[in-house]
Amino acid sequence: MRTANPVTTVDHVLNDPTLTEQELANIRLVLHFRTLPFAERSKYTVPGFKPNRMGMSNLNDLKDDDAPGYNAQSIPDRRDEMLDIIAHGDRVWATWNICGTHLGDMYGLSASGRTLQVLEIGQWRIEDGLIAEAWFLVDELALLRQVGAWSGVSSPAPGR
Repeated sequence: MRTANPVTTVDHVLNDPTLTEQELANIRLVLHFRTLPFAERSKYTVPGFKPNRMGMSNLNDLKDDDAPGYNAQSIPDRRDEMLDIIAHGDRVWATWNICGTHLGDMYGLSASGRTLQVLEIGQWRIEDGLIAEAWFLVDELALLRQVGAWSGVSSPAPGR
């Protein structure tokens, strides 16, 4: 398993001599995929691809059936700040912050206008140059707190 130091750039990972050509190609595929609008991503996935979400999808269970889930208008200025990326064989793992402004409905939560920085972790399995499987986990509680939808237990002290 090969990894980049979280304080280094993704470019550094792409110059890692311990990565195989296939691992480099898999990292490039995932990085490119992450930059695409949702509507364009199917060109880079196997037919019938459906990501496995453990994270924001739980928020989907809390909303009314007719309320919108998450789409490009939820955080229209979304950018993902890549913190770390790992490749091994046909797998790529990454950690990033979702950054942006909550300007559209999201899982039944009306636009708050608040800025967000929420941690997400993903894993992809690559098959014949396409994404065959993917799993994601988002810090839902941080998201709820940042949009003002959770006023319960206060945030833990730093370092806890």
